[in-house]
Amino acid sequence: MEEKLKRIKRTKLYESNFEWEEDGVFNPGVIVENNQVHIIYRAIKCENYSRLGYLKLKSEKEIEKYEYPIICPTEDYEKQGIEDPRITKIEETYFLTYTAYDGKNARIAVAESKNLINFKKLGIISPNITFLEAINIANTDRYKEFWGKQIREKGENIIIWDKDGCLFPEKINGKYLLLHRIEPDIQIVYFNDFFELKDKDFWEEYFRKIEGKIVMKSKYKWESEKIGAGAPPLKTDYGWLLLYHGVDKNRVYRVGLSLLDIENPQKEIARLPFPLFEPDYEWEKNGNVANVVFPTGAFIKDGIFYIFYGCADKRIGCAEIELDEIIKLLKKCEN
Repeated sequence: MEEKLKRIKRTKLYESNFEWEEDGVFNPGVIVENNQVHIIYRAIKCENYSRLGYLKLKSEKEIEKYEYPIICPTEDYEKQGIEDPRITKIEETYFLTYTAYDGKNARIAVAESKNLINFKKLGIISPNITFLEAINIANTDRYKEFWGKQIREKGENIIIWDKDGCLFPEKINGKYLLLHRIEPDIQIVYFNDFFELKDKDFWEEYFRKIEGKIVMKSKYKWESEKIGAGAPPLKTDYGWLLLYHGVDKNRVYRVGLSLLDIENPQKEIARLPFPLFEPDYEWEKNGNVANVVFPTGAFIKDGIFYIFYGCADKRIGCAEIELDEIIKLLKKCEN
């Protein structure tokens, strides 16, 4: 298996080009429309407040760059950064999920668009519940212990951190599906509309049953510290293909891959026991945060699985591997 994985082709795709992104471009959301690859990426300057930029791959060698950021912090809940976008098209609307950071709280927000350039912000869709409230609501010693550590680090009045939000590209049983990460696991939430996710009662009921909302827990040494969803799930004949990141005790970020059941995505069918890839090249190892490969965009075309990822919080990379090869590896790891 390890020999086969060496066949993954990785290239450095894009580095900073404009003044407002001069300190880093990374963690790109990706979607394909009309045979062109649209990329919305996180960009930082020296103050480290993130904005979102846009570029389009017109061909393998031709990149069309948008000169100015397309989304900047305008609301209090995102005043210190708009981070880590993921793009999903559901019916005729593009939805952009991102991490909104106000200096204390990190939560998932969503925006919608019809053209991938002009976005309307719909606001926070994460639970408006503090770590202390979560401990009092949830009936799980495992999470209570973990949240207790978070309180000691961040303070009891901090709203519970919720990141790595990505939407499924279609409804299942009439409901939207969102993968998200309240540390240390990946959870799933089914909902009727985004307004429902702004209801505190909805989330309180969710927290009472949070152990039943888990899709994936850390399983292997290389992902022992925490895991988080990567690109929005891709539908295949074998299940939903889910990229994710795994973090070990040394804070090395690696790319993982799993397969979820088509009709019940909360059921994990298979997971690779080893990383799909890890920081190997200088441009993946060295940057603003060392030793990070962080997948946030992907698509399948002509039998090739393309993975777009952040490299050391500094630049954007792209990996390519044959889809059949990935599926064969996953089928050997079925639960």
